[in-house]
Amino acid sequence: MSKALIIVDIQNDYFENGAMELVGSLEASENAKKILLKFRNEKLPIVHIQHLSVAPGSFFFFA
Repeated sequence: MSKALIIVDIQNDYFENGAMELVGSLEASENAKKILLKFRNEKLPIVHIQHLSVAPGSFFFFA
């Protein structure tokens, strides 16, 4: 069986004082860190996806 870790949008805007603060973002990032370290230690594939905004008037996810 093949496997890979895909991490999507763990960005500053979702944390305390961010433009789109979410409940539980710190806990979610700590869990993501645990699995990320496991995949790194096992030399398994990891993909990071980050959304960026280049739209005029955008107030978060700046490029």
